[in-house]
Amino acid sequence: MPTLSEYQKLANDDVIAGVFDNIITASELAPFLQFRSFSGNSLVYNRESTLGAAATHQVGDTWSDTEPTYTSDTEPTYTKKTVSLTTVGIQHPLDRFAIQTVDNVQSQEAVLLAKMAKSVSRKLEDLLVTGNSGSVSTEPEGLTSLLISDTRLLMMDDGSTPSTIAGDETELTLDRLDAMIDMVEQGKPDFLMMNKTMRRKLTALARATGSGVVLNSAEMFGHQYILYNNIPVVINDYITNSETYENSGGWASSSATTIYAIKTGEEKQGWTVIHNGAVLEPDVQRLGTKFDKNEDVYRMAVYLNAVVYSAKSCAALAGIDSAA
Repeated sequence: MPTLSEYQKLANDDVIAGVFDNIITASELAPFLQFRSFSGNSLVYNRESTLGAAATHQVGDTWSDTEPTYTSDTEPTYTKKTVSLTTVGIQHPLDRFAIQTVDNVQSQEAVLLAKMAKSVSRKLEDLLVTGNSGSVSTEPEGLTSLLISDTRLLMMDDGSTPSTIAGDETELTLDRLDAMIDMVEQGKPDFLMMNKTMRRKLTALARATGSGVVLNSAEMFGHQYILYNNIPVVINDYITNSETYENSGGWASSSATTIYAIKTGEEKQGWTVIHNGAVLEPDVQRLGTKFDKNEDVYRMAVYLNAVVYSAKSCAALAGIDSAA
């Protein structure tokens, strides 16, 4: 499964390669993301709904497919899912006077494209978590929204996994955090994701006398990550401390935040960024000179969305009181 850094190696344009480098070095999340390419503008995939029922038998049994035994072969069932690509982009002018007179120091075009890439990457990191196509049709489906639809949010207050998220903000405990991590099946998650408020809270809980928790650290992808039970902790500042979970009635005056446990990539049936074409390369468009101004116009766009192939590959702990 290709990563963003591998896509960087495939970029022929030095400027575009620099765009990838900017995105990777600016984000703790980006190096963990996994990608799936396809042709067209929407991806159809099947998710397993139920397995066939297995049973025990003795020699000479009659294998039946009727109630109440269902002891013969039974077929699994699947749910068809369809995800459409969305566009995330930015457009900027660049004065031709600057291009002509300041370009001997450094390329003004390269500087502008680097700034545009930084803006797009920050927006992507935001939308990949908070995007909600039900509220804003042009947004990709964010991780929170995907997990709500799969009832994969464990509530901090009572340990329930409701389909409509409501309740009271409750202080983080390690027991509830461990219970949420255990919701991810077939091995540990690839990483935990939280904001800095929750990292400070996790550090404080680990320092408490008798906690038995040691937070080690490791350097990966040019970043220093703390490890909780040997699981890297990724910081994402776009995880809010005033989450409403698409249900403002349930969290009218929220101080709630969320911690995520995530597997990534199609091979692990995890959270995956989908895109058109063999390479996720920003579509950099040089649109020409404005009719009424001495400015060239540049546009940068990416076409993507995100899926969680198996609901059991990801989970989140919701309703954590960020003010506690």
